Amino acid sequence: MKKKIQKRVNEPLIQASFERPRVTALLGARRVGKTTLLRSYMSQHPNRKWVFFNMDKRDQRLRVENEELEQMIEEGALQRIGKGEKIWVAIDEAQKCPALFDQVKAIYDENKDQGTIKFILTGSGHLNLHQLAAESLAGRVELMNLREFNLIEMTELLYSEVTIPTDSVFDMLVKPFDETELKRIYENRRPFQKILNETLSTHLIWGGLPEVLEEQNPHERQRYLANYLQTYLENDVRAIESISDLDLYQHLMKACAEQTGSLRDDQRLLNALHCSRNTLIKYRGYLVATMQYKEVFPYINSTVKRLVKSPKGYLINNGLVSYLTGIQDYALLNTTGLLGHRFENWLLNELLTWTDSIVENHAIYFWRTSGGTEVDFIVTIGAQILPIEVTFSQQILPKKIRHLREFMEREPKSKWGIYLYNGPLKIEYNQQIICLPTWMI
Repeated sequence: MKKKIQKRVNEPLIQASFERPRVTALLGARRVGKTTLLRSYMSQHPNRKWVFFNMDKRDQRLRVENEELEQMIEEGALQRIGKGEKIWVAIDEAQKCPALFDQVKAIYDENKDQGTIKFILTGSGHLNLHQLAAESLAGRVELMNLREFNLIEMTELLYSEVTIPTDSVFDMLVKPFDETELKRIYENRRPFQKILNETLSTHLIWGGLPEVLEEQNPHERQRYLANYLQTYLENDVRAIESISDLDLYQHLMKACAEQTGSLRDDQRLLNALHCSRNTLIKYRGYLVATMQYKEVFPYINSTVKRLVKSPKGYLINNGLVSYLTGIQDYALLNTTGLLGHRFENWLLNELLTWTDSIVENHAIYFWRTSGGTEVDFIVTIGAQILPIEVTFSQQILPKKIRHLREFMEREPKSKWGIYLYNGPLKIEYNQQIICLPTWMI
């Protein structure tokens, strides 16, 4: 496979943040491509005065801990800050050095009015970068997210000769409905239907980490995921002082993988892990903070009630789910009924990538009644509500359509319902439901 630098769908938004004066913090799980994106941006602007640090490097980290960041920047730039051209400071793996953030704050505050320095930080997860947003750099930082590859990014990586139109179906769906625009997107993407479907099958087993996809041999993909998990545990988790039991943490990851797409069952987890409830809450919190795990809460009109209902949990990367559960066979997934959960996991990543680009207040929920009626995802954007029901079936299933209709009757803000499946594009005007083929996303 020919290796190439893959453009990311949200790259223009992220690069726009790089151009603004505030500190930019680019967050994402490890190995999703943050450093590659940053290095690509640096190569596009070779005439700028760049200084690059990596907090994985012990010697650099020790100097920062000795409060020498300003000196390091001036040594790297061969000039004083504010006494020459603008200095662009890129700091990789910033979360590895908590001492960094107060120094960034002090240097930024001293020079912000002159526009003589720009900081770009990357971090594998939220941990200290979120502390910096709330404390050290409150009001000074823009948080940007980078996810694993979505379907279009994956397809262009696996088929290096193709360029797929990136018009967002989701963007179109939250505007006043335009059938002509929807069909235009359909026709533009239709030539790629076969390879998009093939890529989706790959994602359901192996997830969207770029270096996994670059391996064609399944055994090598499995080896990469094993190394990824070990590195995550040894480098990211072991550095967290309050995580004292790595074996327990890994067992929790395995349990979360097995329950991906299901309602969170804390009692079942406590029985399986033999730990205290406080430990479970703390360890799971770090899974969320390192962007490996996502909880989707039920949609309820009362915010207070929403917080006390059981969420659904997703170990976000399908490749890790495959590795931890030992199920890496597509046919076996299909026969065990687990394919639907992998499908939901894929769509959740697509929705997160999309909502990362949205400025308005937004959230992703699911909906379930006491009678068992459920809609897989409810996306809220400002005052708009978009219910989405997903199935791997090629048929329009009446039960799922009924569930969509029941939600829409209870929530009049939802103008259209989305039925995502493996069949053809169909618009049900009488029910206000759009049946979308998966490959259009």
